[in-house]
Amino acid sequence: MTPPLQKSVEPRTALAFTLVEIMIAMTIFGVVMIAIYSSWAAILRGSKVGLDASAEAQRTRVAIRAIRESLTAAQLYMENVRYYWFMADTSGDFAALSLVARLPASFPGSGLFGNQIVRRVSFSVEPGPKGQHQLVLRQTPLLEPPDTARTPYTTVLAPNVNLFSLEFYNTNTLEWDPEWPWTNQLPKLVRVALSVGPPNRKVTAADTAVQTALISSIAIPRVLQVPPVRRGIGAPPPGGVPR
Repeated sequence: MTPPLQKSVEPRTALAFTLVEIMIAMTIFGVVMIAIYSSWAAILRGSKVGLDASAEAQRTRVAIRAIRESLTAAQLYMENVRYYWFMADTSGDFAALSLVARLPASFPGSGLFGNQIVRRVSFSVEPGPKGQHQLVLRQTPLLEPPDTARTPYTTVLAPNVNLFSLEFYNTNTLEWDPEWPWTNQLPKLVRVALSVGPPNRKVTAADTAVQTALISSIAIPRVLQVPPVRRGIGAPPPGGVPR
């Protein structure tokens, strides 16, 4: 009896990747991941730079607005000049300003003072907690003299200040002066320059906010604040009181 024919069994080829293919695939995967990470890191850096620039611009706008509002609402009465004195110090690296103003409700911190709208405000650049320069606003109600007042309300208007300068328009020379030495007078125009940014960044015109404040009020002389007593209204006639 003839035995049945048996089919020949061919060796089965193994379905697997070679080492070279695996290394090529890993290299391609690594390149793709590096590209994705680089793109994501660039997006994060760009977003951070944009957010920082936006925050700096917002702080600059708030600070410039506060300074301009206080200057345009300045008050000075000669009868009480010891309370109303106007001080602008530009001798240091940064300017300093102190004055009395009738402040609007939109001024920073006005909600804490109620109806005490006439306050002394001071702007100065001081060292911050991390060594950076920051623009500080201090407010004190006028009814509380500076020598006996409570601790002024303090607000940091802008951190990382690189420039804070003041210039005053001279109506005689028609030029801008870098200083204002008079404490019993108000300038007509004040030009404020403020730059906020990283400490190591060079100050340029593009990074500096400049605004001019018009001071519409004048120093009120004593004769207008305390009118002279008219004859017959609370004043004795010449020669004394008649008998």
